[in-house]
Parts: sequence; C-alpha cells; structure tokens
Amino acid sequence: MIRKRCVTSGFVLVFLAATSGPRPCGAQSPANHTTDAAKDQLAQRDPNRPWCGGHGVYEDECSICHPELKERKSPHPGGDARGDQRGALPASPDASAAAAVERCEAHGIAKDVCTRCNPALVESFKKAGDWCAGHGVPESQCTKCNAALRERIATEFIDTFAGLPRSQRPPSPACANDGTKVRLVSEDIGKRTGLTFSEVARQPLTHFVTCNAEVAYDGNRFAHLSSPVPGVVREARVDLGTSVTQGNVLAVIDSPELAAAKADLLQAISSVALHTRSFERESKLEKTGLSPMRDVQEIEYKLSEATIAESRAAQRLRLLGLSEEEVRRVGESGETSSLLSLTAPFAGEVVERSAVIGEAVETSRMLFSVADTARMWAMLDWTEPRVRLRVGMPVLLQVEGFEGESFTGRITWVSTKLEPRTRTLKARAEFENPDGILKANMFGRTSVQVRDNESALVLPKDAVQWDGCCNVVFVREDDSTFELRRVRLGPAPGNIFEVRDGVREGEQVVVVGSFLLKTEVLKGEIGAGCCPVDFNKKK
Repeated sequence: MIRKRCVTSGFVLVFLAATSGPRPCGAQSPANHTTDAAKDQLAQRDPNRPWCGGHGVYEDECSICHPELKERKSPHPGGDARGDQRGALPASPDASAAAAVERCEAHGIAKDVCTRCNPALVESFKKAGDWCAGHGVPESQCTKCNAALRERIATEFIDTFAGLPRSQRPPSPACANDGTKVRLVSEDIGKRTGLTFSEVARQPLTHFVTCNAEVAYDGNRFAHLSSPVPGVVREARVDLGTSVTQGNVLAVIDSPELAAAKADLLQAISSVALHTRSFERESKLEKTGLSPMRDVQEIEYKLSEATIAESRAAQRLRLLGLSEEEVRRVGESGETSSLLSLTAPFAGEVVERSAVIGEAVETSRMLFSVADTARMWAMLDWTEPRVRLRVGMPVLLQVEGFEGESFTGRITWVSTKLEPRTRTLKARAEFENPDGILKANMFGRTSVQVRDNESALVLPKDAVQWDGCCNVVFVREDDSTFELRRVRLGPAPGNIFEVRDGVREGEQVVVVGSFLLKTEVLKGEIGAGCCPVDFNKKK
C-alpha cells in the first residue's frame, strides 16, 4: 500500500516518498540474530486469525489493544492473560502463552519479529501474506498504513520516555514524518534563504556527566568506639580534633566485670596446675600397681575440665578488649585490675566524643568516633539512565565554598538497585584529602568522565529539530531535496551532539534553515500561512 502526502507553499514542495524496502536505521546494518525457531513460529501462525504486530500476539488475545480481554479466560489451554505479554514471539498452535522477549526500542515491536533488525524474517512474512510492499515492513507492523497501530505505539512510547529530556529520548517507532522529503521549487531558493550545511563526521569525544554528591568519611577507615564492658569512665584522654595513632589510649573504664574475668582466668590457671600435678602422681602410682586405673582416669577428666575453663576465661578477656599479650601478662603477674583501656584501632582524628568522666556506660553506648580523613568518599546520586556508570571511571568533585578547586578521584562502587523514592542510582567515589579540605556531609557536584577520546559520529546542535515525537535532521540529497530523518542522540559536549543512529558518516545535514524546513513539514499541525514570507521580495 503506497500513500503520498504533498503540500505546497510559496517555495517548497513537501512529499512523503514511497519506498520499495526499509531504510536502514543507522550507519551500520544490525546483526542478524534470528533463530530458526522464530521462522518456524511465523510459518505456523494461523492465517485466519488477525495478528497484532505491535505486541506480538494474536489480535483476539491482545489485552493492551482490547482491555476487556483481561477479564476473560484465555481461549487456549494453559494461556492466561497472553495479551499482557508485550513484545512476544509469534505464538505457535501448541504454545501455552506468548513468551515475553526483548523489545526493539527503535521500532517498538518484539525484536525477534522485527524485519528491519532481522532481514532473514522477510521471506517468512511474505509467505504468510503479511507484507506491505509500499513501506517494506509486515502489514501487521506498518504504522504508516495502520493508524490505530501507530497511535497505540506512540502512546506507549510517550508514557515510557516522558520523563527524559528531549535530547535523550529515542526515536518514536510511530513517527509519521520519518522519511519525508522536502523539495525546494528551485535550487536558487536554498541560497537565498541562507541554508547552510555540515557534514556528519567522526571525531574523538571526551564527555563528562554531572550529578549531585555528598562527602562522607571513608567507611573502611571510620570507627565508632564503645566500651566492651559495662563500667564507669575514669579518664578521657583525648578531645575532639585530637590526632591519634593506632593503639593510643582514648579513655580508661573501671569495670568490675573485667576484674571478675581476670580472677576467673587466674583460678582456671591454678586449677590446671593442680590437676596436672595430680595426674602425673597418679600415673606413676598406677604403673607400680599402687593406684587403680579408675583414679587415673578421674584425675585426667578433671584436668581436661580445668584446661577448658582456662581457655574459656582467656577468650572472655579477649572479647573484653584485652590483647593476647595483655592476657598472657594477667596469667603471669596475677593482677586483677578492673581498669580497661579503650584504644584507637588505626591512625586518624577524633571526630566525635560523648565520653564524660564519672559517667556509667553500657556496651551499646558510643564514646568516641575516629576517622582517617586522608581519604574521603563522595556518595553520588546518578540521574543519567542512558549512560552506564562503571567502577574505575575518573571523577572530578567540586564542593560548596571551594568552587575554584577540584578534587580528582575514581568510582569505586556502583549500586545494583535504584533508590525507590528518588529513582536515582547510588554510586561511590574515593578522593585523596591530604590537606583536610573535604569535610563529611559537604554537598557538591561531580563530573564523571564517561568517555575519553572515543571516536563518535557528531553533528551540530543547531541541525537537530524536535517534530513533536522525535529528534530529527534534514539530510541533503541534492541542492533542492532534503530528507527528514529521525535520529538517536548521545551526549552533547559543547555545541555538538553525538549521533548514534539515523545518519551515516559523510552525509550532509542542514544547519541554518533546519527550523524553517521543519515548519514546512509540520505546517498542517501549526497552521499553514501563519508566518507568510515572500522570498521573491527584493530588499
């Protein structure tokens, strides 16, 4: 089915060109990833049942097009709510349900039935009698011939990408203007209206994406310290801001529990010594026949109990914060002091203190916080869904109050989930902070280098127009003919856009004058003649 649209103005003729085959969407042909199974399923499709090409199921099973079907039971055994399976493979007669597969973002249908991405499927659709020769796509997928299908796909597309900035939205698969050609009445008009052109070319791009960030302490070098035993604070030897090294005493806790634990260890050591001597004596008597074996075994059992008690008492002291050397000294010296020293686990600075001399404390009470501020973290709120964030990417950080100074670091962690309220992705970067400028809870902006001198196709920003559903450019065919192409854009460093799909390297696009050409294409929507211009008028 071939449809033509022709609009004339004082200087332009606009028409929709019919094509005998599909126009490639990008600079390169997509890889053919069609399976034989998909071809077989196409061949097995029931020709007597209408097919919904937009959602990959039979029309009488598509609950998206026919919401009333959601309340009905599926007419096929084992099938329930098959119409809700968007972007599914064509169903075979014995299929229990349409299997959900990846959708083709460029064309709005299931990837495995997209003939523009999978040219090998063309013959299967033609054999099934489902082919629009005028537009080079299956009739069930032709948005130019099927207005209802075009409207459905356009509505779904708007709902999906409405939250993105225009430059980040992918082309709408239901775009009615794609492929429209604009022909000037004469070549001289292009010169008189001041049309300028730029060639689509490759150039190295270094691109940064910015997002909000909050500075925090390095979680691997930050510690909340509390007393391992209940007691009373007898000494507080450090204050806020004090620099400490590993092992420095922060506070002294007086704990009766510690004294009792030391006494238990000494008692266990004495018991082990006593039963060891008894066992040795009974063993000698047993060898001479003066002591029965039963007495030897009884002493041996008591020795084992005493040894276990000693080990348990020593372990308890370790859990109370004593080092291995301190436990050994308790056993050797026999001291039962109730004073416990709370020490720094690593070198850093005291950033929090709640210890008060004479105050009773429990094990759950935080007394000090120590942080190594030589390295700091920045927690990022990543809001760029179309740019993949990876560990190792370079980051620049600027914080409030130090706008002229930047800190360099790298991404060290990227979350695997989005925040449920903000829908942002959490990530973390590490920054060296030798001068202590970065402070915890500072707010700032980070610039993440997502691209480093990578070759990419680019075109001027002024060449890109918005036609209501897509970013479009006008490709120059000759001095008087220009084709409207929908394009998929990438990052926008400076005054250029990276273009990922829609044009080829070496093609020329209209820069100055592209808006004028767009108004001619859309004049039926904005009102013909609202901006009359007489291009034949002499100045």
